[in-house]
Order: sequence, then structure tokens, then C-alpha cells
Amino acid sequence: MYTDLHAPRRAGRTVALYVLGLVAAALLGMATAQELPQNAAEALDRGEALVAEALATYDAQYPDRPLWRQAFAEGRTAMDLAQGHPEPMRFLARAYSLSNWHGPAVDMWQAFLGAGGEFRDDDAELFGHSAIEYAYAAYQVGDLELAAQRYEEITMVVPDNVEAHRWLGRILLELRLPEQAVAAWRTVVELEPDSPGAQYFLELAQAQARWGIDATNNFYAGVAAYESGDLTRARNSFAAATARNDDYAAAWAWLGRVYFEQELYEDANLAYERARQLAPDVQAYQWFARESARLMAEGGEPAEDAPELDAPAPAPEGEDALPGADDGDGANETSD
Repeated sequence: MYTDLHAPRRAGRTVALYVLGLVAAALLGMATAQELPQNAAEALDRGEALVAEALATYDAQYPDRPLWRQAFAEGRTAMDLAQGHPEPMRFLARAYSLSNWHGPAVDMWQAFLGAGGEFRDDDAELFGHSAIEYAYAAYQVGDLELAAQRYEEITMVVPDNVEAHRWLGRILLELRLPEQAVAAWRTVVELEPDSPGAQYFLELAQAQARWGIDATNNFYAGVAAYESGDLTRARNSFAAATARNDDYAAAWAWLGRVYFEQELYEDANLAYERARQLAPDVQAYQWFARESARLMAEGGEPAEDAPELDAPAPAPEGEDALPGADDGDGANETSD
């Protein structure tokens, strides 16, 4: 998986949660074999009333508001009175989520699940919302490894959370881990086939895994430049892609395409011959290799039955089309 550069500073928290889970599991048999103690149930009833009052009273929910603080206190009282029982944990997890206290909410949801609790009603939705916010907070401050870890944890708890898989796939691309990103984007496509940009990012990750990250980024930047009408920039990007991976047939073909449209038929022929050698079964490469050779020898106008080259899926609007690329051309300058 990805390299976690922040494991040491999270080790204490991870161990603490693990120990909490062990303690809760040890007490689970006894706690669940009996009803919630009456005094604990009464504390939860008072807490539920305070939650309802807070939601009705405040226009915006924050954990430092008085009614929420009182609700939390009742939940902790119930936890003390019914140690190891999942219901007080569920109450606190829900209260933390509803008050937008996302970090503690995620921890308490994990403790609840570790104690043998199971989601019901809208629990999974509340957990997902808090967990997504918690993961995005790490992404916002640039901690990509931690963000990826948190999004991955969401997918383990709620496997059909498309947003978590989508963010995980994006961050893995930013971390230059395309092989892992393929799995995330494949899941997005399976769960939500019409998800904007999912097919594009899946193909991008697959190409990066096959041809190399920087070669692929150059190729995709070249296609974008070509489609915008900037043939010079497209030509240079495709040439950079072939320099980074001499076996990248599509990059050679698109380089030939630019030369062909610029009527530089000798250069086009060299590029298309290389593409044809690498992918002899692609009819378009054979056609352009023959046609550029004919135009070199005879001159005249290109034939009108030119085939189309395969192009990547359309890039999503409003999103960075090449996550992790860091230069002005949309592709990294460092080698793989």
C-alpha cells in the first residue's frame, strides 16, 4: 500500500483504539447478555432529549454549545454505568456526528463497532459523513498519507461509499501510486458507472501503471493541448512521452498525427513507423505510415478516408485532470 510517513505520531492513537476495542470485546459477552442497566438507560433518555432540543434550538450545530455539552455528559455517564455496552457508544457517536465533532465521532463509531455494535437506521450515513469530513481535513492540510489512510478506513467499514473510493483513488494518483489507484477507480466505476470522470481516472491510472507516470502525464497533456488547438505544445508533450517511454505506441502515433496535420510528412512517417512496429495490429497506424510515405514520395493532398486514432476518455470538468502533476505543462518533470 502507500508509504505512511506519519505512522509514528499516530501509533499511540492506534494502540489506544485497539486496546479500547479489546476491552470492549472482553466485556461484550457480559454487557450484551443483559439489558442496559436502568440508570444507564435513563441517562441515554436524558441525552436523547437534549440532542432533540439542540437540533431544534440551534441553527448551526457545534459541539461547544451548552445543550450538546450536556448531551455528551449524559452519554459518558451511561458509558460509565454500562461499561463495554455498545449502546452508550452509539449514542455518543451519533451525538458527536450530529454536532459536527467529526474526529471524536469517528473514534466513537469505531469503538461502537469494535464492541460488537451494528449500524441501524441512519448510522452508516452519519458515520460516513463524519469520516469523510475527518479524512478531508487531513487532505486540506496536505497530509496525503493520513488522508488516504482515513478514506481507506471508510471503505473498509462502508464498502459502498462511492465518495470515499473516489477520494482514495484521487489521492493515490497524487501520491504516484497508480496500481493502487486502479483498484479504487475500478470500484467507483462498478458502484456508480455514471460517476463524473470515473472512467477517465480509471484509464489514467491504468496507463500510468503500464507506461509510467510521467510518460502518461505527458501523453494526456499532449491530447489536451491537441484538442485545444495548440499543436506545438501537443507535439512537444507527445515527444516528451516517447522520450520517457520509447515503447509507448499511442504517444508515437499522436506525435505522428501532429506532424501529419502540420504537413511534416517525413517526421510523421518516422513516428507512425515506430507506432506500427510497436502495435502492428492497429490498422490506423498502418494507414498513416503508408499515407505519410506516399505523400513524402509523391506530394499532393492526403487521402480523405483517414481513420481516427483512439483518444482517452474525456477529462472531467472542474477537476485537476492530472493529479500530482506539478509543472506548467500538466506533467511532472521528474522521472519515475
